[in-house]
Amino acid sequence: MLDYRMETFLSLCETKSYTKTAKKLHLTQPSVTQHIKYLEQFYQCELFHYDGRQTEMTKAGKYLYDKTRALRVQEMEIQSRLRGLYEELPLRIGITPTVARTPLIESLCGCVRKDAPIAVNLSVSNTATQMSQLQECQLDAAVLEGDAFCDTQIEAHPLYQERLIIAANPQLARQLYGCTWQQMIRQPLLLPDPGSGLRTILQKRLRSRGLDFHDFKRVWNVNSYDVVIELLRQGQGVAVFMESTIQRELKAHKLERVYLETNSAFCTVYFVTMRSRAEQQELTMLQEHLKPHQEIEK
Repeated sequence: MLDYRMETFLSLCETKSYTKTAKKLHLTQPSVTQHIKYLEQFYQCELFHYDGRQTEMTKAGKYLYDKTRALRVQEMEIQSRLRGLYEELPLRIGITPTVARTPLIESLCGCVRKDAPIAVNLSVSNTATQMSQLQECQLDAAVLEGDAFCDTQIEAHPLYQERLIIAANPQLARQLYGCTWQQMIRQPLLLPDPGSGLRTILQKRLRSRGLDFHDFKRVWNVNSYDVVIELLRQGQGVAVFMESTIQRELKAHKLERVYLETNSAFCTVYFVTMRSRAEQQELTMLQEHLKPHQEIEK
């Protein structure tokens, strides 16, 4: 079990505020200060430096933070494994709303059955929430779309790539056929919520062309897939999807792909875990089970 002062240290690293740490851990601010001073005396080094009111980790503090986070992941894993000695606990797997609409969901839901060789519990939330839950050991793994993971404690294993497409109702899609991005931004853009991996991918693609969301005629943040589809069907703008997620609408001719003059873009779906987990066998089996998913032809 991690020393309670280590929990104070981890919280201060993440909040960068003695006041916020005290509130989060239900401590007094002097207690937080005392815990940090104890650790600095124990390790014989400064863990934080201060620039005015800004609290930043020193080089030693960053090293201790990475190592302690790894230990916390392993501790939570040990707790789970010990409970599992008396009851079979399924893997806690997070998926994004986008992944939940791809053919991959069939394989994932197959693991929920009682007779499945790898038992899982699925939870659906956006990429930002899932990354936070992984770091807090509330998930064993996540399946999500993305193209960059900054946390050094994260291991991201690519499962497959999928084409990104822009879609609109048939009439608007035909009007925009072969258009440039400069012409595209004259349309309203429908976006998923700010924590979405798909939104982050799109923003990165736009910035590579010197554009951003604010360049569009109008931007609507819509956190409901059904609402996005209906708005598009009524000609209220354009939206970006992973191609497989709107196959039904494309086949029914409710929506059509907007063909740009530029080449197709792709995004990768990842199987994401914490690097410091001690037990990886079941997760590796699940990852391999998901990998045969049919790739989109380039």
